[in-house]
Amino acid sequence: MKIVIVGSRAFDSLEYHLADSVRALGGQARIVDGASPYTLLRKAHYWASRFVESYDRAMCTQLARRVAAEQPDLVLVVYRHLHPLFVDVVKQQLPGITVAQVNPDALSNLEKQQIIAADFDHYFTKEPYIADFLRNKAGLTAHYLPEGFNPRLHRRPALDKTVAEQQTDIDVLLYGGLYAYRARMVEQLQQAGIRVAVFGNEGPYLPTSVRAAFQGRYLVGDEKNRLLYGARIVFNNFHYAELSSANQKYFEINGTGAFQLCDYKTTLDDYSGVPTEQVTYRTMAEAIDMIRYFLARPVERHALAASQHAHFQQHHTFDQRVEQLLRITGHSLPIAHENRPIR
Repeated sequence: MKIVIVGSRAFDSLEYHLADSVRALGGQARIVDGASPYTLLRKAHYWASRFVESYDRAMCTQLARRVAAEQPDLVLVVYRHLHPLFVDVVKQQLPGITVAQVNPDALSNLEKQQIIAADFDHYFTKEPYIADFLRNKAGLTAHYLPEGFNPRLHRRPALDKTVAEQQTDIDVLLYGGLYAYRARMVEQLQQAGIRVAVFGNEGPYLPTSVRAAFQGRYLVGDEKNRLLYGARIVFNNFHYAELSSANQKYFEINGTGAFQLCDYKTTLDDYSGVPTEQVTYRTMAEAIDMIRYFLARPVERHALAASQHAHFQQHHTFDQRVEQLLRITGHSLPIAHENRPIR
C-alpha cells in the first residue's frame, strides 16, 4: 500500500512521523510538499496563495497533479491552507481515491476554513470539540484522533535519570514556540525564583528576563531526548486555544521518560498512566507550588516519569494512531499489531 502525505518534509514534524509509521508498519509513504525549501520563497508563496485567488488555484492544481502522479492508495493532507480545489483535482485524476485531512492544530489555526470547504472523505482532529462541530454541525465525516510519539525517534536515553539530571543541570525546561502567552508564564516562574531554560523559536515581545533564559536553538533528535530526560521538570504549557486536547509535545515528553508538568485538560484523564492531578496544574500558583514540591523530591518524580514512560510506550505511539486511521478509512498495512483502543 502506498500513502502520499501532503505537508512539510521537516524532520520531527507530524508528516515525518506519519510517514515513518507507515513504513514501519510495512507500507510505502511519500511526503509531497508544494512549498519551497527556502524560507523567503515559502513565505511569499503562502501570502500570494492567501490573497491571490488565481495563484492559489493554479498552485493547488499543480500540487494535486503531482500527488496523483504518485498513484497512491490513500492521500493524507496535513496542510490546512490548501485551496479546496486541491481535493477536487486529486479525485478527478484518481477516481475512487480516499483523501483525508489530518489536522494537528488548535481551533484558532483553521486558516480560512479551507479544510471545511474541501470535500475530504474523512477529517481527523486531536480536538474533540472540532470533531464534534464538524460532525454534528457541518455534517462531515469527522473523527477524534489524538497525536502521539515516535518510538524510533523519541527514545529514553540509556542512562540513569539521576545521572542525566546531574549532567544536564536544568531545573525546569520549556521548548517550542515562545509566543507572548507562554512568555508570560515563563516570567511568572522566574519571578518565583525558579531556574528556567527555554528552547525553541523565539517569538516577539519577549520580556528581558525571558529572553535571557532563551537558549537560542530548536530541539530535535538525540539532543531533544537527552535534554528532556535530563531536565528535572519539563514544563508543557499548551496553546491557549487547546480547548481539551493535548499537543504532540505531551506525548513525546512522556515517551522519552522525562518528568512532565502540564496544563490540565479533560482528555488527559484518558491518556495518562498516573492520576492527572499528580502531573498537571490549573493555575500558575499551583504550577509553582508543584515545581517546588517535585524539585525537592527526585525519587517521587522519577517514579512518576517511569510509570508514564511505560504507559505511553504501550498506548500512545504514532504506529497505533496510524493503524487507527487506516481502520477508519478502510485500509490496512501488511504488518498487523494487536488492536488497542485509544486511551
